[in-house]
Amino acid sequence: MRLEHQERILKQEAAGTVVLLTLDGGQYYALEGTGGRAWELCNGHRTVSEIAAILAGEYDAPQGNIASDLIALFTDLAHENLARENV
Repeated sequence: MRLEHQERILKQEAAGTVVLLTLDGGQYYALEGTGGRAWELCNGHRTVSEIAAILAGEYDAPQGNIASDLIALFTDLAHENLARENV
């Protein structure tokens, strides 16, 4: 799975939190810590495994745990129309 950001999403960072704003619906979403970093890495070119490996190195956590958390996060982002699968 390779996710990329949807168009018309604004991103702002403040105090370790990434805030996303949908321009079409005006809804706000906040991603803290690793969620915000995962958003930055979610560019349509990296797989979940590749992102998990990067985060495992940065946060000194098991890659398998991070990968399952990423799948849940990316599923939520896709459900909220913030990201889409790049095929």
